[in-house]
Amino acid sequence: MPDHSAHSLLFAAVASVAEDLLLITSPSVPLLPNSLPSILDRLSTLLALSPNPPLAASVLPLPQTLVNCIPFIYDAVRKRAQLVFHVIADSADNDYSHFAAMRDTGAVLLATCPDHESVADAVVLAHAIAKAVELPVVHFVGNNQNALSDVLPTLDRDAATRFLQSLKSTPIAPSVAPSVVSTPVMGYSPALSIAPSAAAAASPTASVSAALANTQLSELPPFIKRHDGAEVDQAKVLSAILEINQKLARPVPLFDYSGAPDATSVVIVLGSTSFNVESAINSLVADSKKVGVLRVRLYRPFSDRHVLAALPASVTKIAVFETCRFLSTPLSPLFVDVATAFNSGGWHATPPVIREARPEGDAASVTPEMIVKAVTLLSLSNPPVFFGAAQPTATPAPQIKEVAASSAVTPDNVEGPYIKLLEQVFANRLVIANVAGHESVWGGAGSGSAEVGFGRLLVLIQNQQRLTTLIQSLTSEKSPVNLPKPLVQSLHDWLRLPANAKSDKVLAAASEVEKHLVAIPPPAIYDGPLAELLRLRHHFRKPALWLVGGDRLAYDIGNSGVHHLVSSKQPVNMLVLDTQPYSEKVSGISATGDVRKKDIGLYAMSYGGVYVASIALNASYAQALRSIMEAEAYPGPSIVLAYSPRVGADASNTGYESLVANKRFATSVSGPLTALKETKQAVDSGYWPLYRWNPSSEEGFSLDSERIRKELKQFLEKENQLALVIKSKGPEYGVGIDASASETVRKVAERKVQDSYAALLGSLNAVPLTILYGSDGGNAENVSKKIAAEAKGRGLRVRMSTMNDEAVEDLAKETNVLFVVSTAGQGEFPINSKELWRSLAQMQKGGAVDLSNVQYAVFAMGDSHYWPLPEDAVYFAKSGKDLDAKLEALGAKRAVEAGIGDDQDPDGYMTGYHAFLPKVWEFLGVGEVEVSATPGALGPPSDDAIKESSNYLRGTIKEGLEDRSTGALAEYDTKLTKFHGIYMQDDRDIREQRTRQGLEPAFSFMIRVRVPGGVATPAQWLRMDEIADTYANGTIKVTTRQAFQFHGVVKGKLKKTMQEINQCLMDTIAACGDVNRNVMCNPNPDISELHAEVYEFAKAFSEHLTPRTSAYHEIWLDKQLVAGGEDHEPLYGKTYLPRKFKTAIAVPPSNDVDVFAHDLGYIAIVDPATKKLIGYNVTVGGGMGMTHGNKKTYPVLAQVLGFATPEQAITVGEKVMLVQRDYGDRTNRKHARLKYTIEDRGLDWFRREVETLLGYKLAPAKPYEFTHNGDRYGWTRSEHTGRWHYTLFVQNGRVRDYVSTNAKGSSAPRYKTGLHAIATQLKRDGNGELRLTPNQHVMISNLTDAQRTQVAGLLKEYGLSNEGRGLATLHSMACVALPTCGLAMAESERYLPDLVEMIEDVMEECGLDRIKDAITVRMTGCPNGCARPALAEIGFVGKAPGAYNMYLGGSFRGDRLNKLYAESLGEKEILEALRPVLKRYALERNGAEEKFGDFVTRVGIVKHGKNFHD
Repeated sequence: MPDHSAHSLLFAAVASVAEDLLLITSPSVPLLPNSLPSILDRLSTLLALSPNPPLAASVLPLPQTLVNCIPFIYDAVRKRAQLVFHVIADSADNDYSHFAAMRDTGAVLLATCPDHESVADAVVLAHAIAKAVELPVVHFVGNNQNALSDVLPTLDRDAATRFLQSLKSTPIAPSVAPSVVSTPVMGYSPALSIAPSAAAAASPTASVSAALANTQLSELPPFIKRHDGAEVDQAKVLSAILEINQKLARPVPLFDYSGAPDATSVVIVLGSTSFNVESAINSLVADSKKVGVLRVRLYRPFSDRHVLAALPASVTKIAVFETCRFLSTPLSPLFVDVATAFNSGGWHATPPVIREARPEGDAASVTPEMIVKAVTLLSLSNPPVFFGAAQPTATPAPQIKEVAASSAVTPDNVEGPYIKLLEQVFANRLVIANVAGHESVWGGAGSGSAEVGFGRLLVLIQNQQRLTTLIQSLTSEKSPVNLPKPLVQSLHDWLRLPANAKSDKVLAAASEVEKHLVAIPPPAIYDGPLAELLRLRHHFRKPALWLVGGDRLAYDIGNSGVHHLVSSKQPVNMLVLDTQPYSEKVSGISATGDVRKKDIGLYAMSYGGVYVASIALNASYAQALRSIMEAEAYPGPSIVLAYSPRVGADASNTGYESLVANKRFATSVSGPLTALKETKQAVDSGYWPLYRWNPSSEEGFSLDSERIRKELKQFLEKENQLALVIKSKGPEYGVGIDASASETVRKVAERKVQDSYAALLGSLNAVPLTILYGSDGGNAENVSKKIAAEAKGRGLRVRMSTMNDEAVEDLAKETNVLFVVSTAGQGEFPINSKELWRSLAQMQKGGAVDLSNVQYAVFAMGDSHYWPLPEDAVYFAKSGKDLDAKLEALGAKRAVEAGIGDDQDPDGYMTGYHAFLPKVWEFLGVGEVEVSATPGALGPPSDDAIKESSNYLRGTIKEGLEDRSTGALAEYDTKLTKFHGIYMQDDRDIREQRTRQGLEPAFSFMIRVRVPGGVATPAQWLRMDEIADTYANGTIKVTTRQAFQFHGVVKGKLKKTMQEINQCLMDTIAACGDVNRNVMCNPNPDISELHAEVYEFAKAFSEHLTPRTSAYHEIWLDKQLVAGGEDHEPLYGKTYLPRKFKTAIAVPPSNDVDVFAHDLGYIAIVDPATKKLIGYNVTVGGGMGMTHGNKKTYPVLAQVLGFATPEQAITVGEKVMLVQRDYGDRTNRKHARLKYTIEDRGLDWFRREVETLLGYKLAPAKPYEFTHNGDRYGWTRSEHTGRWHYTLFVQNGRVRDYVSTNAKGSSAPRYKTGLHAIATQLKRDGNGELRLTPNQHVMISNLTDAQRTQVAGLLKEYGLSNEGRGLATLHSMACVALPTCGLAMAESERYLPDLVEMIEDVMEECGLDRIKDAITVRMTGCPNGCARPALAEIGFVGKAPGAYNMYLGGSFRGDRLNKLYAESLGEKEILEALRPVLKRYALERNGAEEKFGDFVTRVGIVKHGKNFHD
């Protein structure tokens, strides 16, 4: 495979094509086979930007990955994506098998070889084509790193950029003229003959490219059928390509002929083939031979006209030289294309003889000797139909060599023993297809797909059958060929070999046949049946066909290829290596904690006709050997399950490299003796039983491990479901099982039968109803649960699942189906419904699946105001509407008209729900049934009900942590874990990929550590750093509420993480949930005595409102409730608060905490004379959250309630919270925050309620003034202590190391290692703190003069200086959003830095100074407002991937909300919208003192109404 340096060279060329090119892959990261999933996910995101995706490129890790990209290419063609793939051949012979697999996708295919500068020009051409015709382009490059380094630097970036910018997109419109669709071979059928060009006649090495440019296209070609039914006019595509090519400074010779102008023999090769071909041809021409070579660089569209025009009219014989090693067709693709061209009617001379040639054996590259050999064979009077271009040998290599013990990257203590066993048993007969590749077993390259590996082995089986038929014909009395008697005899001997013959006998017979076969001299051996016999000769060894995979095959039997094998009835063997150590299994610390394995053995035995064995070399070598031999001898498919626990350093080869890299687990055992111990424990315990199941044997099922007989009862209780086979067979296979165990089996079976019978009787007369839902945010799922609960109450037999859990074949068996579908993005289906929708979308009425017996109804959910433009109305509830129409088109029977749930209705989507559902009940005949209306009976319980029944936040969290069958916690428990500071999340970057693989989401947990006031000691920082590396994703997130946050903690590590947080005197309780959360204040109590007093108040207030339940300590710290004791929440009660409650304390003139954004705020008031704290102005009712399109939700600034003295402050805050506890809305969580309580009832009413609880009236508020709401960066000195403080900008609060320089050339900051070094130094000094600011940054505080010098040096060493950053960057803030936040609709943290840099560029274009002019810029991925975007001067709120609402006019002081300026903008529209506003600000502002938000408000660019949405 090409190494990273080769990829880097190609990356350099691709990156040089244009400045605005979007690179899907990064040149700084080595391309490995496991890079593909992330590439495909990025492609999905890119294609989601349709209809205007940007010009983008990707360098793929291996040609094999092209096969995985085919669905995306089809989608890219449909969406007219300007997308370019570049891929380097993975072997010196430039095998293009996988490239050829793309030929029917509709993409443009280019092939070049880097021995020539044309590859550099082709890089430019590929992007130019993609941009001009709006079709994807695949550029296949031959494998020659040295040549790449010579030719790629010749690219002129400026010229390439200008060239691309000069092109205008001219998308090829679908054609409606032709009624006939072409065959998969896309040739042209011109009516006119084109003579050889003058250029070709003038010189033996002349190119005909210039002449081709003048060729007229007089006929329309056939058309490529796209999967959505549209067609691409390939004639126009070709014409555009030729036109673009001629505009290049060096046009790429697309159909390049070299050689004698009057050549009679011509070799045709694909453009990626080595230039050794030309070298050989030129030598022959110099020797007066009439030969030539045609190199085809434009493979699709394949132009018959241009190929024929490039050839001399004198040609009589053609050899199509192929480098396709892995073919599933008798003839190779290029050969078929060339043959089709000559049959198109465009060649008017005598048709030439066309033959196919390929390198033979293990040839590493195409050599001149091969070409000479091919031309020599071609010169024969009757050239063989198929011939090899090298002298045949007696022992050619097998067709598939993806894994062999000598070459595969196989750790000796895991896979090595089993591979060696296979090699010892089958010797040179062994053929292995690595079906799981690097993801499960090997670090090396494999086919990566079970279907691909299995398909290749099927080709070998077909060839084996063809060989047998051919030999039978040649040895019969009617043989068409007279063969030498020794050869005939050896063929007879070979045919008489038994099916279970030992390898040595098979190889001896094969050797004898081959010896006599290759003794036949040319040309006879290359003609007729002998040529076919020669081509198939490696099958004389009767290859032993094995698929080898790992654990991942067991995660989804249907999609991993296991089902394909067991249902095929073909003699293919699969070895499945289970690498999970037994100790890891029983400890619960699992590398696959979020994935459940299936029992492949049980599945295969239940299916029938499959040999199954379970082996363990370290337990019984004899049993393993016998199983392997029986599997190969079995006349059908076989599966051998092999136990091979991971050992020591080989953990990284298990397919979970990312987990290992992030130090999320390191549990593998070490040493051969430990491996032996692991195996013994696994077998002895019954976890890994040894057995053989041979359907063709009288013995049938054989138990080969003694322990299982003695402890069958224990084994039945374990996860391995093999016990079900033993139970079902009973006496037939119960020999050797003791009586007590047999009685246990009988009782268990009887009980299950009785339970099943009772359930069956209860549902015999019930009407069935299947509810399938598609839900991203949870609304559709909740509606489905509500419908299911009511349906059960009406006596229906209900089954509910996601749409993706239903196959179309199963859907056809349903009677009544109710779909509940929400709408994602611009009319897209939610992720958990896409797979079923894709299947339905591809179906046609009258196809293989009949839906005519299905009665269906659809409830479509959406927001009619989500996309505001009139032309966007089509997106409203589009998913459900499309589903309804498609089901009808497929013949399903609509039960009732589709219901529409609109978030804009008076009761939201429930308005449509109440109108729709009675019609469904009436149709099902249960409309008159009375249903209980008790709380919770007709749907999921409310949040308050969950809290009340949770036993003070316990729920079943403790039990859920013990459940190793899933990486998730129960849904209702996840509502409770928030009170413990924990959110369950999953990696949304790979959510759809895992859905396609049949896996549950990649669940993990976010943990938020409560840090009142944001102050942490150096020791605490170091523990946070260690926890991030050991248990989380290796980063620390500093939140907008001065808390630590960890992401990526898997369930198995959750409890240990919480315990270690507690050990460093921190906790997570009340960091989230419906309680008072982390209390914010200015992070530096050492600035003055005032700040120190405020910090102490923050800590005291936080402690006062912390929940008192002992559940936190019981669940996470293993504490026990005192006997006879009972939990009690004196302030919160059993139901706690209606919603979250946030508190902040500000010290004027700095409003760094954004005090008006919170439910409760304190503004410190100082006596002007004494400079002492005299009390606080109390603010209430702030909040940033809202819902897109729902004007009943909105951000609100807090209002001043009154003044409280320091002695009154805690009590006043408590009473404010209690009023909200008692009067807040507990029926609608979107209306449950304190801001709505005050908006509904008024501030005066609220003040009276608070004062009633206080028993006294609050004093009037005191005057104060805020001047800014950002952090003070750099060095400051405390007036109180004389100590130094340094505020460090941390990009969006993510403490991690950046590994590359930014676009400005600045060195990458290493926040994590740098702050670790600083904390280590401070701990060593015994002085200093690290403090979290309200704006996501870090303050290094309380330093002596000597420490300042030390810290300054460390800041410089790790690139942590704030210097050079624009003020917009320094005043920017973003929430986490994707990939972990389940609420995110768009990117935020990962995108804002790039966008702010672009905004700063626009500022400078407009005459502003990025270093002097400060503008607050904030972004969130959803409208919940975590980064407080409604207070920003420029705020962005994500609406869909790549689309944001833009708000302008917030105050730089944090005391005015911004207003909506424009909706649903992409990056380009954002910059275009800001440019004139910033220009006007630069020209018209009232001096440098006027802030941007004040300016746009003053001049009326935005107008502030009565409320946020006015």
